[in-house]
Amino acid sequence: MMNRLPTRFCLFLILTATLTSGGGCSRVSIVYNSADFFAKQYADDYLSLADDQLASWEPRLKAELARHRAEELPALAAFFDKTRLASRAGFDARNTACLIAQFRDLYRRHARVAVTLATPLLANLTPTQIDALERKFRQQAREDRQDLATRDLAWEKRKRAKRYVKAIEDWTGPLQAGQPEIVAEVTGRMPDSETALIDYRARKREELLSLLRTRADEARIQAFMTAWLVEFSDLPSSLERDGDAIGERIGELFMRLGASLDERQRERLDQRLRQLRDELLNLQNQPRLAPLDC
Repeated sequence: MMNRLPTRFCLFLILTATLTSGGGCSRVSIVYNSADFFAKQYADDYLSLADDQLASWEPRLKAELARHRAEELPALAAFFDKTRLASRAGFDARNTACLIAQFRDLYRRHARVAVTLATPLLANLTPTQIDALERKFRQQAREDRQDLATRDLAWEKRKRAKRYVKAIEDWTGPLQAGQPEIVAEVTGRMPDSETALIDYRARKREELLSLLRTRADEARIQAFMTAWLVEFSDLPSSLERDGDAIGERIGELFMRLGASLDERQRERLDQRLRQLRDELLNLQNQPRLAPLDC
């Protein structure tokens, strides 16, 4: 559930896509060192910003990227190191719960980065840009509703299982006989929250547009975005329950699939996690692993 909530802005999107995609760990350094370019491109494409708006935002972007390098990369490196150690010891209920808790914390930390970067841009949108943003939101909502009207739940479950298999194979190499079936069985028991999520997202977007049209200042916009995307302060109880259920299924998947890995898969996973940890350390000016709570 967490990774489907609508924090589709700037650095969070870039980092998430980079750290969970295939193609080799070296992509992390390439994309991270170009993060300012990609963030500006994404913001401009999404909000149709004027040159002066981007120019006035750039110092904030550079400052937040510098803070991220100093404060967030150590936490990311520590997470992947913790995952590597848990894999070597064998995923169990304790270390899996710890990893899920740490992932939730990393999500919130990066959602806060996204809010910090998005807020000044949103606060300075012109009425014409706000109108364009509303049209974009409404078009996306129409597409979401159309997809809901024609979706086949059984097909969605199969597609979700294939997506998980592909993501897992980026880390372990090809899954062996019986392993895709584990993935399909566990992910098939994840709740379907699409309708509730679309309704919630549409409501929050309408509230955001209302704030923008009344020329709310940065502080009010930041408070709203933080409550929505970081703290989930008014998340419907059904979505909260579904998020917890998905977390439980992911923990189960870690343990069941982890127990089934052969030596080659374990070695590949260990190597990928070690390489990623080291690359995140190398990106830091003063390399360190942040202490984790569990």
